[in-house]
Amino acid sequence: MAGLERLVHTFFGSNRTLSRYLTLFYGITLGLAFVLAFFSIYRHENATSGTISTTATQVILSQAKTPTMGSTQAQVRNTPTLLPAIPPNPNEKTPPALGVTATELRGVQVSLWHPWTGANGAALQSILEEFNRTNQWGITVQASPYEGFGRLDEAMESALLTDTQPDVIVDYGYQARHWDGVDALVDLTPYVNDPVWGMTSDEQADFYPSFWTEDLVTNATTGQARRLGIPFYRSAYVLYYNQSFAHDLGYPKPPITAEDFRVRACAAAQFVSEQGDKSNLGKGGWLITPQPGELVGWIYAFGGGITNPGSAGYLFNTPDTLQAFRYLKGLQESGCAWLGTSVDAQSEFANRHALFIVGSLFNIPFQREAFAQAGSTDEWVVLPFPSSRKPVVDTYGPSILITRSYPPKQLAAWLVTKWLVYPLNQSEWVQALETYPTRLSSLGYLNGSAVNSPQWAQALDLVPDAHSEPSLASWSMMRWALEDVITQLFTSQFGADQIPSLLEKLDSVAAEIFSQVQ
Repeated sequence: MAGLERLVHTFFGSNRTLSRYLTLFYGITLGLAFVLAFFSIYRHENATSGTISTTATQVILSQAKTPTMGSTQAQVRNTPTLLPAIPPNPNEKTPPALGVTATELRGVQVSLWHPWTGANGAALQSILEEFNRTNQWGITVQASPYEGFGRLDEAMESALLTDTQPDVIVDYGYQARHWDGVDALVDLTPYVNDPVWGMTSDEQADFYPSFWTEDLVTNATTGQARRLGIPFYRSAYVLYYNQSFAHDLGYPKPPITAEDFRVRACAAAQFVSEQGDKSNLGKGGWLITPQPGELVGWIYAFGGGITNPGSAGYLFNTPDTLQAFRYLKGLQESGCAWLGTSVDAQSEFANRHALFIVGSLFNIPFQREAFAQAGSTDEWVVLPFPSSRKPVVDTYGPSILITRSYPPKQLAAWLVTKWLVYPLNQSEWVQALETYPTRLSSLGYLNGSAVNSPQWAQALDLVPDAHSEPSLASWSMMRWALEDVITQLFTSQFGADQIPSLLEKLDSVAAEIFSQVQ
């Protein structure tokens, strides 16, 4: 651990003006120790509600380009798989490879833990109650909601110590890898491929391939892949863009390239500075809101990566990522971007103090509310991170995991899992959250439902631009580290000439975190 502390100290130096950032990053060292002792993991934000468009569906269905090797871009097919509205009955005449008969499923009770309360918890409960009413085996599922992923993880860690864990849990891939390390999860490969209870090849192909592969873990020695989960839904970090503001500045079209982004951000910053309001000096362009997805999105947009393609672990110190960091710092140094650590970003955006901000799909309803509170009729849209190569949205989200118990219980848990991701049910769920479905056929149930959420419809158009965040067990800790890095990058005392050293030190810290959090 001392080695990590030395790396952190070198990373930030001893300048007293940077002490608060040093304190934050020392928190990583302490947090890492806490992870190693208590397996506590930090989480993405919770979710909200929503809708989608026929246009979004048409755009997504028209995309069939296969990404280059190593890309995590979400691939889609020309046409959705046609599936019935409810799951078909299993062909029980086929010998069950799982060794469980329908008779053994009678009356099995399944416990399911999830991180949603309020309206979202009620939406999930409604889907589960329909399963309880209609499944032919008499299986009942009892859901237990927790307030957020952090509380859910704490409960799971405690339950593992007393062997009282749930049968099903909804959580992130990096947490699944941690629990897999203590042999708590079931390999779902036999369930997916079972001729009686599994998914057909068409059903498996109905999942967006990049989302479908996120839950696979490959043994480095044998090359054998195991499936830890089934992707439930995905959210994304995207750009919010005030199109009305841009039009008034003389830019009727949204930015496509990074240069387009710079020109528009600089024009907005100049406009605000010329208004003479001293309270708004420095504002107007891109409002930087330090969050990991913001940095990850820009790294991907410049062709950079997060994981090391040649070996296990992370790799940040590359020419592409160096270019991305220099571009971002250049925006700030030229006055076209400003750092807002203690402002309400959504309010600033609604009041034309920023032409761009980065937000998640979960923030869309709150951003709509901010415009309403500001009394603004400006039109704002959702865009990918601009790129001279390929536009990008940074996607992330949880999967459905099944814990080890005994064969009938595990099969019942699998049937609950299939129910939750069946297209009709999944469409109901993503409408509640305004997020991405993980199955192409789910879009068929969303046609025409974007009347009250045009931004969500726009976001759905961007699914082909999706690049997934890593699912490594240490990714939660790395996200926290990246939040400090982006704050460091945009401190006024930090110069562009320090970026190469920053990336070197980041790789060192990333290697230490990866080696200790498996």
